[in-house]
Amino acid sequence: MPPAIAEVFTNIGGGVLNSINEIRIRRNKPIIIYVKDVLYFITINSRLVSSINNQCVLINDDDFDFISDRLCNHSYHTNMEGMINGYITAKNGSRIGIAASAVKKDGRITCVKDISSLCIRIAHEHKNCSRKVLNSIYIDKFPSIIVAGPPGSGKTTFLRDMAFLLSNGFNGKYRRVAVVDERRELTSGFITGVNTDALIGFDKAKGIEMAARTLSPEIIMCDEIGNNTELEAIRYSFSTGCRFAVSVHMQDAAQIFTNKIVQELIKTNEFNYIVLLKSYTDDYEIIDISEERIENGRNNNDYPFFIFPWGNGGRI
Repeated sequence: MPPAIAEVFTNIGGGVLNSINEIRIRRNKPIIIYVKDVLYFITINSRLVSSINNQCVLINDDDFDFISDRLCNHSYHTNMEGMINGYITAKNGSRIGIAASAVKKDGRITCVKDISSLCIRIAHEHKNCSRKVLNSIYIDKFPSIIVAGPPGSGKTTFLRDMAFLLSNGFNGKYRRVAVVDERRELTSGFITGVNTDALIGFDKAKGIEMAARTLSPEIIMCDEIGNNTELEAIRYSFSTGCRFAVSVHMQDAAQIFTNKIVQELIKTNEFNYIVLLKSYTDDYEIIDISEERIENGRNNNDYPFFIFPWGNGGRI
């Protein structure tokens, strides 16, 4: 941030400052921040208000260019590939979504220009946030899981912590973990464990294939599976004997039947559970999707999955 705006943020106070999930910055518009899922404007005297007034901090063109230049580490060229895909990744793993104008050549986007908005999603480390799930399903077996949830539910944070715990001796075993980190969100600025290998910046499909072929992992982890090429890489890698922990966007358990990516992952017959996280809480559900249970359930009812609901690690 420019010094004057940085001072406004500093004076908010550490308790609130450390709770910010997103900062929305738009040219010639007021700064908007989110604490969990609650929207606030920030005033020039560092107060958070729920409606706009003439004391709210506005971002002019110079401020905006200063911030975007710093986020790109003074090099738009080296960040252009990510920007074409709509984001920049900061050094600490925070992802910055961008709104801009596309520049095309021969029908292909070659660069972007006129950046107008920055959506800064703050990466947080939440140690041991996956431990209760591991204690539930990883003590006596080593399953493959789908980590699902809506935006803001902590899927990336969960996977990062899971990689750390499994590779650092959970349940007395130092598992070989391979993290495929296409957008540098899982590993940047974080410790991922003593027995973790990270493939950073590779397309997920290529990274998954490389991990399975060359690193002999017991489990491969990657964020936001979203296309058929990635699904094919997962299918191939299962044939090598490794397990997976992957994340997908999913609002609730009912979307198991309508989310095409989840359906394709289930059809591999290799995933055992969906861990469904809830937005801005520690609540989650563990959904058993083993093939035997699905087949038996289809014969008996319209909702074939067995769900273990948990809230903060306790039954709800």
